[in-house]
Amino acid sequence: MDVINIFVVCIISFVVSIFSVSVGGTSLLTVPLLISLGMISKNAVATNMFALIFLSISGAVGFRKEIKITQHKMYKMFVLFSILTLCGSFIGANLVLAIDKDTLRRIIAIIIFIIAFIFLLKRDLGLKEKNGKISKWKFAIGTLSILILGVYGGFFSGGYVTLLSYVFLVIFGFNFLQSAFITKIFNVCSSLVACVFFFYHGLIDFSVGVPLAFSMSLGAFLGAQLAIKKGNVWIRSLFIIAVLLLAIKLLFF
Repeated sequence: MDVINIFVVCIISFVVSIFSVSVGGTSLLTVPLLISLGMISKNAVATNMFALIFLSISGAVGFRKEIKITQHKMYKMFVLFSILTLCGSFIGANLVLAIDKDTLRRIIAIIIFIIAFIFLLKRDLGLKEKNGKISKWKFAIGTLSILILGVYGGFFSGGYVTLLSYVFLVIFGFNFLQSAFITKIFNVCSSLVACVFFFYHGLIDFSVGVPLAFSMSLGAFLGAQLAIKKGNVWIRSLFIIAVLLLAIKLLFF
């Protein structure tokens, strides 16, 4: 990829990251963009995954400065969910060479449409943190969902953060700003494990990945500051728009 194309990718990724740091969906735009500019699909997925590590770190730093999360809700779950995400991501990275992406994309699109419908019905969902005790069956469903999403995150990542946000919003009762911070942490785990696999197989193009990582991290940090300033209501609206666009993108493009 020549210098002009790399510059175009970085500018577009910078803008996309400003908004996607809060609601996810970065890969559904950046991966097709890399492919359209001449990169092989497997290299595009791997190079994008490398850049996502830095987007997630930058976003987490940006959100962490302002977001307070109830101690007992977060830290008791963090180790378990991190392990599940790491394991799932390793499995997903190995599936890159084996699974039909088109079928998986359509399934995810249908799930995302359902998510959007639920948020349209429940107007207060994700606006405030719910401090009530999480039931055992909810915790079990949430744990299984995080493992499955870890597999998907290591496999492709398109819509991974959006779906993960939904789990933390609905099952664990966090608000949008808290979920945005938490999902960045787990996305680092997912992307990092996948990148180890991709690096071993020589799939990451660092000549594109390094400038892409810089542009994404800068956009993510600015996006986190914007999200904190605008608040949960603004992110909720952005989330609904994002999930609808993601579903359409997965189904038809």
